[in-house]
Amino acid sequence: MGLLCLGNKSFTDWWSHSAKGEQLIIQPKIYGCAVRLRYKYGCLTGASTPSINDCIEAIRIIPNIPIVVDNSRKVEVELIGVLFAPQLEALDSQCLAKEHLSEKVMAYEDLDFVAYEIVGSTHDELQDLTQLVNWGFDVPVTLRTDDPQQVTRWHRQWINHQLFSNYPTDGIVAKFNSIHTKNKLGSCSSYTNWALALKKPISAQICLKAEITSLK
Repeated sequence: MGLLCLGNKSFTDWWSHSAKGEQLIIQPKIYGCAVRLRYKYGCLTGASTPSINDCIEAIRIIPNIPIVVDNSRKVEVELIGVLFAPQLEALDSQCLAKEHLSEKVMAYEDLDFVAYEIVGSTHDELQDLTQLVNWGFDVPVTLRTDDPQQVTRWHRQWINHQLFSNYPTDGIVAKFNSIHTKNKLGSCSSYTNWALALKKPISAQICLKAEITSLK
């Protein structure tokens, strides 16, 4: 299976699939290149992007990507993360990451990687993030809430450059924490149903607030 995109449907419609008191995970939508890593017997054996089938040599030299992990649970494990340039603006960050992965430019000293998903996991989102940290990966700053209005506040803070400002971003990501909800919602052919990108500009901020207020 290839890398899936994030949905961008109405937050109200998306949230309506949750149970009462459902916990949400909020993370920055980092602008870079999504990368899928494969580890076998604990060793890095493969890396790919939606447009590059094999970029393992470019990935091996990224300083904060572990070459070896403690993989006592599985013979093979795959995970997904994003390669980005923390010191650059969003578009420049993605461009530099692409050039490095295609080996046009060796920019490993200017790039970072954060992991955010274990493929095929049977655990809750927060458990997976803890596992990724235990394996030696950096993970995105992660907030949690069961209040949809708090998502509005965080989204407004992001728009005003008061949240996740240490990353090159083009939005925030909301995910359901529960593996049961994730399994119930599943994925479509090209995007996940259990995660949502919120990228609306300031002019649409009032609309988002109205949508969430209507859920109360």
